[in-house]
Amino acid sequence: MKPIPLALLAALTCLSSALSQVENPAPVPTTARVIGDLPDGTPPPPEPPKPAFIVTSKDILDTEIHQQGGRTITVREIKPIALPLPPLAEPPVDKTDPAVQARIA
Repeated sequence: MKPIPLALLAALTCLSSALSQVENPAPVPTTARVIGDLPDGTPPPPEPPKPAFIVTSKDILDTEIHQQGGRTITVREIKPIALPLPPLAEPPVDKTDPAVQARIA
């Protein structure tokens, strides 16, 4: 290529860069804000221990023992356990309620 087109290309690049900075000025700096509480460095409290799962011998229906690689694996079939009911789902939000519309706005 000849030196004149290269110089022209370089000049156009510099001009377009300068014009783009004039059209899009730098954003105005704002003050930083912290959202939420700052931790003070203290560790959280320990989680409560999980309750132990104890099965009485009268609740065991069947037991199988397997040997594998120098270890003993015991599988026990137990009576069904009554579990608590799952929590009920919250009803859907009524979007026509004026209080809900005010919160959305």
